[in-house]
Amino acid sequence: MDKTLSIRHAETAEEIRTCYVLMHQLRPRLASADELLAAVQRQREQGYRLLVRWQDGQPVALAGYRRMDNLIHGSFIYVDDLVTNEADRGQGHGEVLLEELRNIGCALQCDQLVLDTGVTNRGAQRFYNRIGMQNGALHFMLNL
Repeated sequence: MDKTLSIRHAETAEEIRTCYVLMHQLRPRLASADELLAAVQRQREQGYRLLVRWQDGQPVALAGYRRMDNLIHGSFIYVDDLVTNEADRGQGHGEVLLEELRNIGCALQCDQLVLDTGVTNRGAQRFYNRIGMQNGALHFMLNL
């Protein structure tokens, strides 16, 4: 059976709610689809968008991102969230999303595409290195 794949932004409340199960795999602190919707709506004020790889109307991978500017990177696309459904990993969905984000960044005249990953997430680090991304910094934080 052919499975129809497409990439488009989740724009409506229903589309965003549909992404909850997938986003929950990456962000388990999210308790519900409505909590995800509220978070996305708040983050939209900062330019956040949710780019989704859809398969037969269901999300199989997604990337939450925003265009930003700072003195370190200049103009850049920051990827807040990147996840492929656990059962669909290894099929190139993440790579396709990052390539689309690269195209978006180029169209917006950005200098870089930037993301963070956990220091223990070796699988993601290998993936990012394989597709040509470089480890350019360590990310430090302090809980308040």
